Amino acid sequence: MTIKLRPASGLCLTIILSVLFSAIAVAQMPQTATEKTTGAPSITTSELKGEVVYVEGNNLVVKMSTGEIRSFNDVPESRKFLIDGKEVGVRDLKPGTKLTATITTTSTPVTVRTRTVGSGKVFFVSGNNVILTLPHGENKQYKVTKDVKFNIEGKPGTVSDLRKGMVISAEKIVEEPIAQIASNTEIVGQAPPEPAPTTEPAPAPEVASAPAAPPTAEPAKEMAQATAPAQLPKTGSPIFLIGLLGSLLVGGSLCIRMFRRS
Repeated sequence: MTIKLRPASGLCLTIILSVLFSAIAVAQMPQTATEKTTGAPSITTSELKGEVVYVEGNNLVVKMSTGEIRSFNDVPESRKFLIDGKEVGVRDLKPGTKLTATITTTSTPVTVRTRTVGSGKVFFVSGNNVILTLPHGENKQYKVTKDVKFNIEGKPGTVSDLRKGMVISAEKIVEEPIAQIASNTEIVGQAPPEPAPTTEPAPAPEVASAPAAPPTAEPAKEMAQATAPAQLPKTGSPIFLIGLLGSLLVGGSLCIRMFRRS
């Protein structure tokens, strides 16, 4: 029996066969898995409660109430801080000032934040928290462990050897998440108490001394008398001594005669 296809039916059959062959070809081709994006940043909002530990220019370093160190770089001049009811700029903040505000933290995976620093200048260091000023002038904060080795001006060292102003380089150190003060938040705080003034004892009034009396001749005379050799009294003449010696001799001879007679 011969089957006769109408033109429309033949067209449909051709389309179906084409789709079928295409599906088979796609199924036979090697499949490529879609790579998941792992470097997308995540933004979190939290409340900042901490104490100012360092200010230089428009860069602010705060120690959070949890003990964590946070660096806020390039704080704009327009950002005002309400400290004890008075608006001040970031440059007027003093170490010890308590702050409360809302901050946003932008974080990416550790693998994305692991960097090799070719050259940087130590801006701030506290424990294992290091803030470096990179060659283009941007500050970056890193949290490092003791096993991370630094090249400190040509010499090897660890985080405990770092000091402000040192030029260093390092390999594979993890950059901290970027923290910023939310633009729609009010920053309030309390300034540190003023140090108590030290009271020094008032100097004793000077007493005018009386002018020294001119020297008189009497002290000189007394000194001369003290140093002069003692003079013998008038009774100590040599005649008296001669007479005394003669009497002793006569008495001695009489005693000898009496002794012989006896």
